[in-house]
Amino acid sequence: MIPVLLYLIMEALLPATTFTFRTWEGLLFRYNIFSYAPFYPDKKITTYSVGDLCHHTNKAVLKHESWITDKLGYRNDEFIEQPDILFIGDSFVAGSSLSQDETIFNRLKSKLNNRKKVYNLAPCAFSKFIYYLKAGIIKKPKLIIFSGVERNVPVSISSFNEYKIRTLGINVLKIGEMNMYIDKSLKLYSLNWFQARVRGFKGEGIPAADDSSMYFEQGKTQKHNPNDLSITASVIKSYKDFCHKQGIRFIFMPMPDKETVYYELVPFSKQSEYLFRLDSLLRRENIETINTLGIYNNYRKTHQSILYHTDDTHWNVKATDLIATQIAKQLSQWN
Repeated sequence: MIPVLLYLIMEALLPATTFTFRTWEGLLFRYNIFSYAPFYPDKKITTYSVGDLCHHTNKAVLKHESWITDKLGYRNDEFIEQPDILFIGDSFVAGSSLSQDETIFNRLKSKLNNRKKVYNLAPCAFSKFIYYLKAGIIKKPKLIIFSGVERNVPVSISSFNEYKIRTLGINVLKIGEMNMYIDKSLKLYSLNWFQARVRGFKGEGIPAADDSSMYFEQGKTQKHNPNDLSITASVIKSYKDFCHKQGIRFIFMPMPDKETVYYELVPFSKQSEYLFRLDSLLRRENIETINTLGIYNNYRKTHQSILYHTDDTHWNVKATDLIATQIAKQLSQWN
């Protein structure tokens, strides 16, 4: 057992990104036994990463990344108990393949000249935010900006376990460091790395039809189920209704799939109208939205610069800056 124990100790003590191709996988919990945070808490990492679609190929693009996580285990420069603006969302909001200053929450904070306290709670389900709220870990914000990528249907608000709420604060804030070492030893990333190199695994991205450096996650398999539109609209309305009862302003900010923005490179004969139809449904329900795809389309009419990483599923700093500008514009009359 001694060699096994020594191996597990080595895994626990090595830097989190030793055997990963980007910071996201290095800091992300796989076996989060004692808390609900997505990332290792209180970490500052500066490294070079590549995208998730064609790593270990000559199409991979090396990116300088800095990451800071707070004591709760979310990607923020510092923990803010009662933010003015709270982002809730997925890997787009958290900033996979982005450096800390390039994330949407830090771009917005800069656009607002640091006059508002902006906090990121991503990746995070809306129900988990309610748990944090009920447990007193996060105080009620003035504004919630909820974001979800186009291909995913948001999850309905779940019922709540009162015991879970009472114990959440203790678990989340007290034993994150021990939880991290347990997780690192159990992930066996060095073994995964070795197997991946032997098998020649290079990501599962689908190259663009024009033989450019652009890669996609879904390619021509991108599609929506018939009920996705109505279910998504209903769930987003339930989020807005919850916020309304709490006196919180709510904005929905959808993230277009890369295939939708660059449909001609997939190629599709025309752009998917799913997000435009969703935007119309939500506006009929008086839900404030950011028409992200419309903003992207207008940008592409006059600019050649791309808005997504060529080798990754996610948006780049040009896109986060563009959307942060639009959000700041919508908040310009907000006190």
